[in-house]
Order: sequence, then structure tokens, then C-alpha cells
Amino acid sequence: MKVRVTNIQRFSLQDGPGIRTTVFLKGCSICCPWCANPENIKYETQGQFGYDIELDELEKEILKDEKFYKLGGGVTFSGGEPLLQFDRLEPLLQGLNQQNINICIETALFVPTSLLEIALKYVDEFIVDIKILDNTEARKVLNADIELYYKNIQKLFQQKHNITFRIPVTKEYTLQEHNKTKILELLEKYKPKQVEIFKLHRLAKNKYETLKKEMAEFQEVTDDEMENFLKEIKNVKINARICKI
Repeated sequence: MKVRVTNIQRFSLQDGPGIRTTVFLKGCSICCPWCANPENIKYETQGQFGYDIELDELEKEILKDEKFYKLGGGVTFSGGEPLLQFDRLEPLLQGLNQQNINICIETALFVPTSLLEIALKYVDEFIVDIKILDNTEARKVLNADIELYYKNIQKLFQQKHNITFRIPVTKEYTLQEHNKTKILELLEKYKPKQVEIFKLHRLAKNKYETLKKEMAEFQEVTDDEMENFLKEIKNVKINARICKI
């Protein structure tokens, strides 16, 4: 069995607890205009971006960092949308569980619930994006079904407790009052372990150029605006921090 990846990143410090090995899986179900990993949107290989790897080979690569896992780290599956390949990835997830290796996933949750149910059997930590929560705007900007997102959020919180919400902060979307209100309502309802908010960055500019795609421009969010948003989240009794990505 093979899965399609773009990168295996070692010594990751922002992708879950401890020191992580992050596996970036190719393919996504939505298309965010601020995407930091544009090479992972399409499942098809694109020049230097994307290769297939057998599960046993991927396991060997993951286990090269095993010493860090015993110190509170683990492996994180990111993307793109890693859940899209979780049916093929399941034998590896079983093996990692048997070796008591902590598994984390970074997901936008716009996937069939059956794929989330696979993850619920094996994943220890969930990092879930909150992007645009208005149904019309989510479909227009992200090509996403927000009702599916809410369905999966409900399913996730019924079974798991180690859940972090991660929010990309944009003036154009996140900080719009109607969207911010929906975010705060969601946080107050579900009470995640923590929330991480972060500014957009332009570190992916070279990847966009290689893909011959234009990188979208967004208004700069000030430090004061970040701090104010952080306070609003903390006001609904949620542990939150500004994440430097």
C-alpha cells in the first residue's frame, strides 16, 4: 500500500506536543487563498512536488526519530488534508499505536465522516482549523461545505478531548465581526484543550512561483489586533495563545 507525500519534516516544534516528525500528505478537499502549502492542494504530482511511498518505507522514516517520541513527541500527519488518505494509511496507524507512538493530525475536517472515523480509532491529538464559518462565504472562498464541517466537529468532540483549534487570522475573513462571532460561539460550545491563532506569512512565495501560481495578498494584521482577538477568545474561558508559525 502506498500514500502520496511531499515532505517528511523532522524536528517540528509547532505541529503538536513535543518534538514531532511531520508527514505532509498530498491532496486537499478545499482551496484556501492563503494556503501555506500550495504544493499539497492537488493530489497529482507536480514536478518536484509529490512522490508515492510504501507504508513500510514510511514507517522506517518515521522511526528514525523514535528517540524524540519517548520524550513527549510523536508523528504528525499534515497536508493538504491528510484525512483524504487515511483509509490507505490505516495499517501504518495501527502499527504506530502498537508501538505507543503519539499520533497527531492537522485537519480542516472538510472530508467524509467515514474518514474521520478512521482517525478517531488511532489519533491522540487533533489540530483542527477554524477558517470561514458562514456557509455561503465558505463555499465561495474555500469551495467548502460548512455543514459537513459542523457535523465532523460534533463527531470529533463526542469521542476525543485532546483537540486544539488553530485559526489563521485575516482582516478579510477571520476578523470580520460576523465570522468572529461564529468562531467565539463555536469555541464556547465545544471548549477545546486550547486555541492557537497566527498571522499569515509569505514563506511559501517560492513554492507559488515554482507552481506558476500567484500568491494572494492580504492586509497586514497588527500585533494589537492579534492581542485583542486573543483576549476575546480568553473571555469565553478558553486557553489560547498566539502561535508563531
